[in-house]
Amino acid sequence: FANGLVGLGLLAWAVPRLDQPPSLLAWLLYPLLVLCGVAILYGLVIMLAAATILMGRNQSLYDFWFYITNFSRYPAEIYAGPWGDPIRAVCTFVIPILLVVNVPARVIAQPLQGRAWGLVAAAVLAAVVSLVVSRFVFQAALARYRSASS
Repeated sequence: FANGLVGLGLLAWAVPRLDQPPSLLAWLLYPLLVLCGVAILYGLVIMLAAATILMGRNQSLYDFWFYITNFSRYPAEIYAGPWGDPIRAVCTFVIPILLVVNVPARVIAQPLQGRAWGLVAAAVLAAVVSLVVSRFVFQAALARYRSASS
């Protein structure tokens, strides 16, 4: 809850300083895209939890989550060049972590045009796919689960 208040405070501070105020459509899309980001992260957490069911306690899964969340904190534009472009592609389309933070921020900070609509569609699609795949993976993990005592 406190993080949400800090986020709203930062939004209230930053929006008046933009060169161009966000459109009504951007304000309507913003909460949807934040919810899409939450759904993507939720799906990833469920998939990691399912992997833990199958493998037992595995520290590398926690490390994986740490690196995923670190990659999502930076703007997608920093991932450019011969090493950055593949990282950006993976973090946008395979593990859609860059969509979580970048798309809602972009919709508020920049006018909606061209490529931005593709990112909005990708965020919505990634949220749906993340939830569906995480449910499938979790159900598969439960089906293969054997208790430690039996």
